[in-house]
Amino acid sequence: MASHTRILLSLLFLSLSPLLTSCNKDPVHLHFYVHMLPNKTEVLVAKSDIPVPGSFYNFGSVIVLDNLITEGPENTSYPLGKTQGVMSVMNSLTVTWAANIVFTAGQYNGSSLAILGTDDITQPIRELAIAGGSGYFRMAQGYITIKTYSVDFNTGDAEIEVDLYAYPAKY
Repeated sequence: MASHTRILLSLLFLSLSPLLTSCNKDPVHLHFYVHMLPNKTEVLVAKSDIPVPGSFYNFGSVIVLDNLITEGPENTSYPLGKTQGVMSVMNSLTVTWAANIVFTAGQYNGSSLAILGTDDITQPIRELAIAGGSGYFRMAQGYITIKTYSVDFNTGDAEIEVDLYAYPAKY
């Protein structure tokens, strides 16, 4: 009898899963730039004494972000929103992101996406997960790919290029 229950529950789950993962909205692909400016739009709130060679921050550093997102690589380009959240530094040139992409202009104004993942900045292209969202992106899933567009090694200012692929949930 227990095996019949498991089979029925499995069939029920399989029949509902398209509702949870399918989309009645078109997938969204966006291309934009994030302007990372230490001591301007990024604030170090915790640090240790353990240096990370080649990094502006030490192992265990926690940085709060409020970075501008624009259509183009120049910070004077059309603003789309902000990347707001927390970034922590690992014991290598790797950071862990827990942030939101908050849209303040354009078609997705008022919507946001939650971004989580590990970013090994030594890699030319990195990938982070979209773990949900709000507004147009309610319950979204997907991913972003990021690559370093430019870095000023004197100031730590950097621009990263982002390709976002979001799949809003059906509801």
